[in-house]
Amino acid sequence: MTGRVPLLVIWLLLLSFAPALAPAAEFKAQTSTQYLWYKDPFQDRNESDVLQYLKFSATKIDSAGRFSAFGYGRVSRQFGSDENIALGNTDDILGRLYFLYLNYAIPADRGSVRLGRQFVAVGAGAGTIDGARVEVRNLGPATISVFGGYEVRFAETTDRTKSGNYLTGASAGGSLFAGNNLELSYLRKYGDSDVVREMAGVHVDQTAFGKIKGYADLRYDLVHEAYSEFLAGFKAFPFESRMITFTAEYYASYPTFDADTIYTVFAVTRYQELVGRVDWIVNPGLTLYGSYTRADYDGPNADVGTIGIRARPKRVAGLGINASVDVRRGYPGKLTGGRLSADYAYKKALLAAGAAYDNFQRDSLTDGFNAKKYWIGGSYEFRKNLIARLRIEDAVTRLFPNEVQGRASVEMGF
Repeated sequence: MTGRVPLLVIWLLLLSFAPALAPAAEFKAQTSTQYLWYKDPFQDRNESDVLQYLKFSATKIDSAGRFSAFGYGRVSRQFGSDENIALGNTDDILGRLYFLYLNYAIPADRGSVRLGRQFVAVGAGAGTIDGARVEVRNLGPATISVFGGYEVRFAETTDRTKSGNYLTGASAGGSLFAGNNLELSYLRKYGDSDVVREMAGVHVDQTAFGKIKGYADLRYDLVHEAYSEFLAGFKAFPFESRMITFTAEYYASYPTFDADTIYTVFAVTRYQELVGRVDWIVNPGLTLYGSYTRADYDGPNADVGTIGIRARPKRVAGLGINASVDVRRGYPGKLTGGRLSADYAYKKALLAAGAAYDNFQRDSLTDGFNAKKYWIGGSYEFRKNLIARLRIEDAVTRLFPNEVQGRASVEMGF
């Protein structure tokens, strides 16, 4: 990361804590202290991590309430591993800043200006930048947004943000008539000051009669001159109760990569799928669903079916049950699997457990194999804004006969 970026971040950090000196400011924060334990499959040894997350917001910094600040980051330390950056192992104390920005609300709800580290997203793509984003609303039916800055590139244990890596973009959209939304977007990424990705995007959706919603999204890669992604579909609510939803979608993708990566030399194929899904809310405590997917891998294809249930029986207050079955036939083999989980809430405690089972028969193998996962977890609310959580799971697969891992955390808000 260059010298400019740390100075910007430090300035924003100091500015974000300035509300503590302002009597009218409202400051809120949430922390999560976590302990993770697991087995490293590459080194066949037990390891653990200690992590501290912090998310905060400061609003009403000024008397008009137009300035606010938001931040989110973590500090972590790994135990039991050898120093091996290639495998993501290090005994250093690591820090990661996900976002930290100052926001200014333009008067009369005309938009906002954000300065700092932030996640930006338009139809053409998304990323994290150290920079600025300006959104202007109520320009007739239109909203315009532009952003730009250093692109933040996180690796497993490092932050690879540096001078020459930039991300810029813009979008313009609005509602042309009742029930309609349209957005045109553009994104450009630089690596060492050279253009490595340039995307254009279109989104449109339309609601008709209050019962049908159609939508479409398109991404076009200008560098590789190829359609990267296309999605078109509709949702229908034919009954007044809206208890049954029909969904149909077509999706196609052609993988493209940044021009400065080695992945551009790999041969790729286009993927397409047709999806049909039905969701039926039988009553407030019971939902049934099913879906069918026809997947095409530029020649080879597969058929995938899923049925499931979500239930909260009235006879047992606090109990929730989820179950589903998946069946796949075709490329690259056969799969039959199922999921079952349940949770039970009693006063301030929540207990949950689940299991998953998959049976595989790949075309390239003569023998079938299966994989199983079991987990149990729970939480307890000691008081408002103080919750402890625990989850332990064990996976049994062809490669790892016993892979126990878990997470314990304490979350506190103030």
